Amino acid sequence: MLKFLKHSLRQQRLRSARVVDASGPCTSLVSGWAMVTAAIDASQPVYSFGVGDTVFWDLHMIRRFGVTVHAFDPTPASIAWVARQQLPPQFIFHDFGISNFDGELDFHPPRRIGNTHYSQEKRWRPFDRRPPVSGRVYRLATIMRQLGHDRLGVLKLDVEGSEFEAIPDLIASGIEVDQLLVEIHYHFPSRSFAEGMQLVRQLKANGFVCVFASPRGLEFSFVREGLKLGAAAPLARAA
Repeated sequence: MLKFLKHSLRQQRLRSARVVDASGPCTSLVSGWAMVTAAIDASQPVYSFGVGDTVFWDLHMIRRFGVTVHAFDPTPASIAWVARQQLPPQFIFHDFGISNFDGELDFHPPRRIGNTHYSQEKRWRPFDRRPPVSGRVYRLATIMRQLGHDRLGVLKLDVEGSEFEAIPDLIASGIEVDQLLVEIHYHFPSRSFAEGMQLVRQLKANGFVCVFASPRGLEFSFVREGLKLGAAAPLARAA
């Protein structure tokens, strides 16, 4: 009941802020993320930041659309988890993450022991003495240059708070992204709803249209203004 109330309150605040643009193209769900499936081009790379221990969306994208997914996570728990999986060659893993600089960044452990969702934000309980772990991070422009890409078909950011640094840097770099899927962690104690909405406004002011906000009120889908749609793809089902 408490979870339902929290989600309802977030949705009410998002509606008041007019986050979702009604004039955007139609979306359908792909493993829980809303996307404009008719715009997916298998020749364009897909970047997925924040693997943790879940690659359902990544594998769905590979199977259904024939894309190559470059997945990224700098934390030791996720790196070890990926190493134990049997994954297709179209899934290419990189053991570093994203930020607004090139270097090392401390990632703090999640509240639940055994969870792989480390964050640059301090979320632990007052008496939790677990130390942070260090991971490599790069600017998106640096990563794309290293991998030889000049444009992204889809960029997914589920990076536990690092989006507050990565998105402004993406915008400043002028990188072309057709679709941006991002979880905005404005519910973290160190962040605020106002900060989350500032990210949304920055994206809208720089050529993105918000086409979806999830029932939880944390996941958002953006598409580039003027995005050309290909042949209509059949509706994807949530997985």
